[in-house]
Amino acid sequence: MTTDFEWLSGAEPGPGGEIAYVSDATGRPQVRLLRAARHLPVDGSVRRCAWRPDGTRLLVLVDPDGGEDHRLAEIDPVTGAVEWLVAEPGVRCEVGVPYGTASAPYSPDSRLLAYASNARDREVFDVHVRDLATGATRTVLTGDDRWLPVSFSPDATKLLVLRLHQNTEHDLVLCDLRANTVTPLTDRTGPDKYEPIGWLPDSSGIHVCTTHGRDFMGLATLSLDGTLTWTATPPSDVEGGAVRGDLVVWGVDVGGWTRLHWTTTGSGVTHEVEGLPPGVAVHEFGYSGFVPRFTHDGRLLVQLGRPDAATELYLADLAAGTAEKLTDFGARLPNNLVVPREIRATSADGLRVRAHLYTPHEPNGALVVTVHGGPEYQAYPTFDPLVQELLARGIGVLAPDIRGSSGHGLRHQRLIYGDWGGGDLDDLAAITGALADVDWVDTTRLGVHGASYGGFAALSCVSRLPHLWRAGVSECGSSDLVTDMLSAPPTWRKRLKAWIGDVDDPVARAELTARGPLANAYRVTAPVLLLHGENDTRVDPEESERMYRRLKELGKPVELVRHPGVGHEVDRESLAATVALIADWFTTHLG
Repeated sequence: MTTDFEWLSGAEPGPGGEIAYVSDATGRPQVRLLRAARHLPVDGSVRRCAWRPDGTRLLVLVDPDGGEDHRLAEIDPVTGAVEWLVAEPGVRCEVGVPYGTASAPYSPDSRLLAYASNARDREVFDVHVRDLATGATRTVLTGDDRWLPVSFSPDATKLLVLRLHQNTEHDLVLCDLRANTVTPLTDRTGPDKYEPIGWLPDSSGIHVCTTHGRDFMGLATLSLDGTLTWTATPPSDVEGGAVRGDLVVWGVDVGGWTRLHWTTTGSGVTHEVEGLPPGVAVHEFGYSGFVPRFTHDGRLLVQLGRPDAATELYLADLAAGTAEKLTDFGARLPNNLVVPREIRATSADGLRVRAHLYTPHEPNGALVVTVHGGPEYQAYPTFDPLVQELLARGIGVLAPDIRGSSGHGLRHQRLIYGDWGGGDLDDLAAITGALADVDWVDTTRLGVHGASYGGFAALSCVSRLPHLWRAGVSECGSSDLVTDMLSAPPTWRKRLKAWIGDVDDPVARAELTARGPLANAYRVTAPVLLLHGENDTRVDPEESERMYRRLKELGKPVELVRHPGVGHEVDRESLAATVALIADWFTTHLG
């Protein structure tokens, strides 16, 4: 079965060669120690783990009920004892960028812990530093936006903090922990991305991925006086990396795949990381745990995703050019999983749209277009149990990167701003039209699927491009942009106007409503399956409920499945059933 694998995220090397990572093998995400082969249970679902530098504790970011009011605890890796540090009901904590794992929350001397919290004001994050010996906590930055701690300087006197206003609008500041001052480190004249990957050894600056003066992210050093010196400026995005002393590793996005490079600071010589199979090793900010880490002996721990295998851990020796596979999480998966090829199309305004096309070993002509979430994410070629289940049934899959997708430069990513349900829908029509040139695809038997933003896109497709589709599936997708914005998480509110639209302007509000799937439900002809977690706080479950009621009133074929006790993401306990349900839906309705 394509769901018979162990999912992992955010591996962290610790003392003595031990590696901690988040695993779903027990039915919900928990910390697991690789060498000791045991879990460290905690109440709730673990979203992130990080070692104290001295190895005495593991920090965990815990979601108690799927509602994403994250709590903080430390676990003793020897006894498994759990100490809750911040566990206030209704308060959200973060250690770094939400859903990312690329930050370092502890000071190098293990005395201090940095975290963000919206306890004071639910719409913003303040930055706090906790003294782990005394438990005393002080606020080092009072936020007016999403301010998030990244890492302490090597001398532990400064804390680097990032302002995540939009996914394409970042600022960096330094909190001086001795002088109690906050100093800007960047000075934007327009939208820029700054994604720090580590400090220089002497605390004089940082290594950072940035778009400053560029469309694609490059790798540079940024001194504390604001001087930017480029290390690598490839014609595609540098999405992240790792630092250990003078060693720097970074990952370049090449068609969605990662090409890893490394250098020694000041050498002027760049090498490729060798010994790894082709795959995905880096996401922006370490989303989904994809960020390399140096071990204490100088090797590189890599979480590597591949479309035809489960995501696994590898240990790479940079100097020797070799890599050792540490895990076998996909041992029970079928051995004939499919690798995609790339196709492209031109959208209505001339934008080139890329997609990964998965061809079944025995195609039956049907195909499902699956749209990624975000929308500022991308269709990475990593293992997806639903994709491979559809392929096993003879149904092809197309995974497009439409406007708004990351990995295609700043301009491409920002095209979605204020235009949800506009040019993105043109892109989907264009890339779907390119399937006419694929000889095994029957374009009268197409389905569309997506989750989160992808769910909105799927509902937009079946309601506004009804002639293209025979079936649709939306997981936790919004049906009305106005009501979606009004019910968005509090910490998103300051970005919504520029990101989606202005609900306070009557003309803009009317346009947002007109673009919504709910307003176009009368045009739907394809059977629609709606799925939603009842504890979802990113997209209100009422978005699916409302669409279901409207389609029912119109006599349209629709089903709604609610996931009790689940938030925005499907939990492991219901994964197999959800994959089977969606695959059965398309198998039945695509003929």
